Amino acid sequence: MGETVTGGKISLEHVTYKYSVGTPFEKTALDDVSLSFEGGIITGLMGHTGSGKSTIAQLLNGLLKPTSGTVRIDGKDIWEDPKKIREIRFRVGMVFQYPEYQLFEETVAKDIAYGPRNMGLEESEIEARVLDAARFTGLEAECLEKSPFQLSGGQKRRVAIAGIMAMRPEILVLDEPAAGLDPQGRREILGGIREYQRENGATVIIISHSMEDLAVYADKLMVINQGHLFRYGTSHEIFCHAEELKQVGLSRPQITKFMMELKREGLDAGEGIYTVGDAFEAVLRLFGGERSHAE
Repeated sequence: MGETVTGGKISLEHVTYKYSVGTPFEKTALDDVSLSFEGGIITGLMGHTGSGKSTIAQLLNGLLKPTSGTVRIDGKDIWEDPKKIREIRFRVGMVFQYPEYQLFEETVAKDIAYGPRNMGLEESEIEARVLDAARFTGLEAECLEKSPFQLSGGQKRRVAIAGIMAMRPEILVLDEPAAGLDPQGRREILGGIREYQRENGATVIIISHSMEDLAVYADKLMVINQGHLFRYGTSHEIFCHAEELKQVGLSRPQITKFMMELKREGLDAGEGIYTVGDAFEAVLRLFGGERSHAE
């Protein structure tokens, strides 16, 4: 393995990417795009369908090579030596949407161990990483010796994410990691990702259509429109521009809309409420800060 830097900064510099070059189906997905993801934080990547989010994710991981322009980790071109692109994919872990369909080993433990084993690690290190990754994703110890195909859809998702976490990438890119899960499953998966980020100091990029999830779990939000950076900032800095978001096919979190409706009905709990937790605290303050004895 090459030397890694925890929580690396990754960027696109004047990147253009075209699909099916030289055919009648040629399409420009990104045109002269420059983006920079801060190291050591969780960035939520937002944009309407077709805005270029998934193309950006695959460029960061080296699964796609720019038609022109440069992708850099800590200032170094990831395609400087194409023979070393496999090392880049260990450094930048990529979790695709619905990754549970990529499981193939006979046990959960073997599936999680597949990436670390490919890295050439010692068996004792592989075992430690499997247990760590299972902890981050909320997999019980008894699951590890089961076939992944015996598990529920939500558990399979955890196994697939754990398999990437076990490689301990300094940069983790996840495309809709909580898609299709119930609220509890979403909290457990996204909470585990946040725990992984904090414990390892990793750079995490989460692509999601859920404004609520990103408001809760992301440190910064990046809005993409037609393959270009539209806005970048904290939840408050992004969601306070409701009309601009609407113009690019996005909206504020549902809880924000609900609290604004309450305000119109005469119950003003304050501004800048973007999560259910924020709303709960605001309503408590509004009614004197006393919790119900029935809780």
